[in-house]
Amino acid sequence: GAFRHRSVMNAFFLASTAFQPGSRAPAAPVLRHASPLAVFRTPGSTDQAVADQQRRAEAAGLTPKEYEEATRRAAKEYLDASGAHAMPADGSAAAQRASFLPQLWGVDSIPAVPAEAAADEARVLATFYEIGGPLTSVLSTSVAKQLPMIPHVGIRVHGVEYFYSDHIECRTVPVMEEMLGDRPQVTIDLGPSLLGKDEVEGLVGSLEATWDADAYHVFDKNCVHFSDALAARVSEGGLPQPLVQGVLDVSERMLDSLPEWRRALGRRVMNEVTRLVVVSWGKASKEKKERVADDLGVERGA
Repeated sequence: GAFRHRSVMNAFFLASTAFQPGSRAPAAPVLRHASPLAVFRTPGSTDQAVADQQRRAEAAGLTPKEYEEATRRAAKEYLDASGAHAMPADGSAAAQRASFLPQLWGVDSIPAVPAEAAADEARVLATFYEIGGPLTSVLSTSVAKQLPMIPHVGIRVHGVEYFYSDHIECRTVPVMEEMLGDRPQVTIDLGPSLLGKDEVEGLVGSLEATWDADAYHVFDKNCVHFSDALAARVSEGGLPQPLVQGVLDVSERMLDSLPEWRRALGRRVMNEVTRLVVVSWGKASKEKKERVADDLGVERGA
């Protein structure tokens, strides 16, 4: 996970130029599958995740484009069934719009989290950010597919937003609103927290050893994977799988339109370069976050 820092995006660009796309490998035969999303449910966050998912894609007989369409359709069906993107007739909820929603979830907008829920610090909220800006299209060209976003996800509970960069960061919500307030984003309500504030802090402390700088992997152990794992522990049901799947796929399936040799090169080069940049940026941005917290008169966090 990373924030709106040009060095991170430049790292993606510099690394990806090492394998600019040329001809694509022939598409796999199309074999329809009754439940694509079940086939592609993301496994645990390990270096094997991408390879495992690729094998399942081939077994189901879906091309990358067909897989993306199936995932988007499942997200929209979830939103339709839950009523989570239907605007109230009384106009009581403002619309959340973001550039990535049509491609990712098949909708133009979703309702804002109700004010009462948003103000309740005992509820769990998940915020999805697009941090790439114009460099999202640059990276899309490099990997021969249109990416909906370069994602960052944070989990908010008890007044703190938790996310993964060079370590698990715990920053007060006002600080993160100031840091990322200008980024395209949507927030969803995951319901009441299953844990109290002290319990959440204890849980995060127990996770630190497995979510440190050395564990960061741009493709399959990043801020999205951390948020998915944390949400599953602090809320009933965690992040809705039909919604988070497409966000996970941005990194896990980023290279699936490239020939195999370019995929192998891309995984190695992009991960090493990006890990270095994320770690250095996490340390360099610490002072800015602390300065913002001081200016707002809130706790600095860590």
